[in-house]
Amino acid sequence: MPYMAPSAVHIDKPLTNLTLAFVQDQTNFIADKVFPVVGVDHQTDKYYEWDRANMNRTGDVSKIAPETELPSIGMALSNSSYSADVYGLAMNFEEQMLANEDAMLNTRSAGAQTLMTRMLVHREEQFASTFFADGVWSTKRNGVSSSPVAGTSVLQWNDASSTPIQDVTEAKRESHLASGGMRMNTMVVGREVYDELVNNSDILARLNGGATVTNTALVVKQKLAEIFEVENFYVMDAVKNTSAEGIAESNAYIGGKHAMLCHTPSSVGLMTPAAGLTFAWNSIPGANNLGVSVESYSGDWLRVKQIAERIEVKMAYDMKATAPDLGFFFNGIVA
Repeated sequence: MPYMAPSAVHIDKPLTNLTLAFVQDQTNFIADKVFPVVGVDHQTDKYYEWDRANMNRTGDVSKIAPETELPSIGMALSNSSYSADVYGLAMNFEEQMLANEDAMLNTRSAGAQTLMTRMLVHREEQFASTFFADGVWSTKRNGVSSSPVAGTSVLQWNDASSTPIQDVTEAKRESHLASGGMRMNTMVVGREVYDELVNNSDILARLNGGATVTNTALVVKQKLAEIFEVENFYVMDAVKNTSAEGIAESNAYIGGKHAMLCHTPSSVGLMTPAAGLTFAWNSIPGANNLGVSVESYSGDWLRVKQIAERIEVKMAYDMKATAPDLGFFFNGIVA
């Protein structure tokens, strides 16, 4: 008796309750979290800077005799400027493709998410090149594999003999003096640096209860913030693919193997010190307070090319290290 194979009674078709997409978690991206975002009405403008050195100067206060005129001092004021560039990316949705797509695909939504992710990757790269790089901040240490030189380099934190807590403490003290009294309240590390820190004996020794087989200490970002005595601790988890389309992926962490300390306020206003700022031009059509806009277009001008819809994502901003003395950089701090 002939038996029908399973394939004879079923025709394969796409599942209606599952599609696979590989979108990075939004928490991977920190470019809009470390420094305050200042919404601005114009693409270019200026902002005032009071002379920091004048704030802390000593030697002018005098003991005053009766009916004696008090000594007078002055103030110095300068200004700097920003220029918000507009970055964008678009995707077209062809008429026949949309008419024939399976319902579960929802290519418009997938396309918008792809565009936004690509834009976030670009913005994270801009953050890294503007703030998270050698030569940006006034003070720094290079990570070395052996024989560190005091005041110039420190032992890389993946080394069993390294002392990251001491290194950060000394960096904060040096920056506190260099910045005229501003405390470094924020720490940013690349993912590879974070992975070494959570396994560093110097760190584990500071955790309550230590780390033993029966009492495994949970190392989390909040605990590291406590150990390093900073208010904010961020890990640059975002990944970029540098290969061209059609070539095998070449993925890397955008943050690299570095660490940064900086002074950043929770918000900005008059006479507020900040190591860095992002000026977001939010007056362009459709932009939110971060200078981000997502717009969809359709019409005869597109249908001539048999395009049913076009989605465009734009970001308008200028990232600036506004006070280089208010930051400290650990360059190549892990091997």
